Amino acid sequence: MDRRPKSPVERPASNMDEFWYAISQLWVGTFFYGIYLVLFCICIYILLNRPRNPGNTILLVTAIALFTLATVQAVINLVLGAAEIDDIDLPYDQLVVATSVVYVVNNFIADGLVIYRCYVVWNNNILVTILPTLMLIAATVLGIIVALDLNLTAYPFFALSLATNVLVTILTAGRIWWICRRSRSAYLKTAEQRRYVSAVAILIESGMLYSATVLTYLIVVSIPRVSILEEPIFQALTQIMAIAPTLIIVRAGMNLKGEEMPISDTQRPILGARIVRPDLNKDKDEETAINGTTPQLPPILSARILIFQPDLNKDMPAIPPDVEKGQPDYGSGKTWSF
Repeated sequence: MDRRPKSPVERPASNMDEFWYAISQLWVGTFFYGIYLVLFCICIYILLNRPRNPGNTILLVTAIALFTLATVQAVINLVLGAAEIDDIDLPYDQLVVATSVVYVVNNFIADGLVIYRCYVVWNNNILVTILPTLMLIAATVLGIIVALDLNLTAYPFFALSLATNVLVTILTAGRIWWICRRSRSAYLKTAEQRRYVSAVAILIESGMLYSATVLTYLIVVSIPRVSILEEPIFQALTQIMAIAPTLIIVRAGMNLKGEEMPISDTQRPILGARIVRPDLNKDKDEETAINGTTPQLPPILSARILIFQPDLNKDMPAIPPDVEKGQPDYGSGKTWSF
């Protein structure tokens, strides 16, 4: 990624302009890092107060990895910015390569988490994630090549990363919307519909936050007249890339002002969450959960679709073939996975 000092045509006109240009880069990067720091602390608090299970462990490790790499990148950018302000002699090219490699690795982790979430929402259907995974691998390899050769353009890397993020967001949000649409007529009340819509909104808003920033960066880089904004936007992009997946965890963990989210990485284990269909042939205060028990529910919950948190340390009961294939059994109280 060519992030070496700009040519005289692209640089600010005077030394004072150069000074404030460097200051603006540092300010933007520090501002977004501060936002990310707050979100990360909330995210860790939420995850540490969740039950110990493989799903939450994956989220915790991923969140820590994202924050660590984002911090390393913020420190390198601060060093580069300070060197430009004070005209310090530093191995600039080596530091640019380092921050570019860190960015590519962080992008791999962030997009990998989004793809994994899509994989779970699609009931562990690996076929759905084959194309996004191949796109992610290609983007990562391309990003490493571009990072090591400062003369290459980063356009293909950012474009492929943008396409991967948009595709996975559409697949995940579309799956939730499809479940809501198929179940709406018989089961979902207005409150449940709002929760499904909220789940879709969380995924789309958080995903589009990163996608919109990448698109803005590509537009700015391609227009020479506004290319002066390239570095400040890149500083923001390095943090927004990690903010987006962390924001999903935080928003879901805070339950959107106390409302239970039907699809959430923090409310239930990211592995094996299932929708439970009510048995319309039984009393309205009973629903069969996936572990085979029959919890007693208040009448107000009798016609709802509930999300249960199975004990992943116990054996899961066999799921009937018709249910496993996604065909809901509306009268038997069986579970339907997604």
